[in-house]
Amino acid sequence: MKTQLIVTAIVLSFAAAPSQADVIFSNLGAGDTFSAAGRIFQGESVGTIGNVDQAASFSVGGTSYLLDSLELGVNVTSAGPLDVILAADNGGEPGAELEAISLNLAVGEQLALASAAGTTMLDANTTYWVIADAKGSIDGGWRFNTTGDVGLTAGRSAGVGSTNYGDWNLRPDDDRYAFRVQGTPMEIPEPTSVALFVIAGIGATALRLRKRD
Repeated sequence: MKTQLIVTAIVLSFAAAPSQADVIFSNLGAGDTFSAAGRIFQGESVGTIGNVDQAASFSVGGTSYLLDSLELGVNVTSAGPLDVILAADNGGEPGAELEAISLNLAVGEQLALASAAGTTMLDANTTYWVIADAKGSIDGGWRFNTTGDVGLTAGRSAGVGSTNYGDWNLRPDDDRYAFRVQGTPMEIPEPTSVALFVIAGIGATALRLRKRD
C-alpha cells in the first residue's frame, strides 16, 4: 500500500505540472536572428514623419491558446515607449485591440519581449495582428525576417504631434516583420490524461487486494 501511495503522489505531481508555452508563430532565423532592413516606427514627438506604426498578421493553427508573449525584432535609434498590441482581424486589416503591452526600449538592435497577462484567448484557425505602436520620443524600425516568410503587413501615420491616424496602408504578400508569438494551449495536456489512467489502474489494483483480504 505504501508503494501505491508513493506512486500515486508522483503521478499526481506530474499531472499538476503546468503546461509549457508553445510557439504559435515565428519567422525568426536560427539563433533568433532577423534582417538588418525593415520599416520605421516613430512616436508622435519625433520630428521627421511622426507617429508611424507598423503591423503584421499571423494565423493560429488548429488549437486555441492563451497568449503568453510577443517578441519583435527591432532596432531603436532613439529610446522611448513602444506599445506592442495584439489585435483582431477586421476584414484583412488590423481591428479591435485585444491586449496592449507597454515597453520602454533602449537604443540598439534587440528582440523586444512583451510578456502578456496570460488571459487573452487566441482562437484556433483565426487571423490576428501584432502592432508596433510607437509613442513619444521612440524612433526605430521593425526589421524584416530572414526566413523568406511573406504575408499581409500594414502601416499608418498620423504626423508629428498628432494622434489622428488615417487608414491602414495594406501590403499583401509583403516581407513580413520578424516576430514570435507564444501561448499556452487550451487543450488538456496529454501527460495529464496518462496520469489519470495510471491513477485509475492503481485504484483498481488496490480494490482487488482489499477483496482478497
